[in-house]
Amino acid sequence: MVILTPEMEESLRAAKTAFLATSSKDGVTNVVPIAAFTCLDDGTLLISDQYFNKTLKNMEGNPWIALSWWGERGGFQVKGTVTLHADDDVFAQNIAWMKERFPSFVPKSAVLVTITDVFAVVPGPEPGQKLL
Repeated sequence: MVILTPEMEESLRAAKTAFLATSSKDGVTNVVPIAAFTCLDDGTLLISDQYFNKTLKNMEGNPWIALSWWGERGGFQVKGTVTLHADDDVFAQNIAWMKERFPSFVPKSAVLVTITDVFAVVPGPEPGQKLL
């Protein structure tokens, strides 16, 4: 597991939208914008699933994802593996978080991302550089 730096966590928490990329077992890619994401701890992200269809099917068959964001505090791309939760303590935590953050959202599942890599997305001489 990779541990995010405080700068990376701050950047993610400040972002309003991120883009979640998944791929089916057959290699068909899918990217969706998401708003319900946060750092659960410094090596794990929580994504709340309200609307995933292709994304959910992809994660069920292939646990590898990429998440990229950009905002006022910069941005990064993380890669990692997911575990899906629909009827446990993680899901209950997700529901409580959504009631606070987005009261109109009704979660179908919680997605935990264990971060394996972090990459730069800033413009400049080294875009795509592996940071962690």
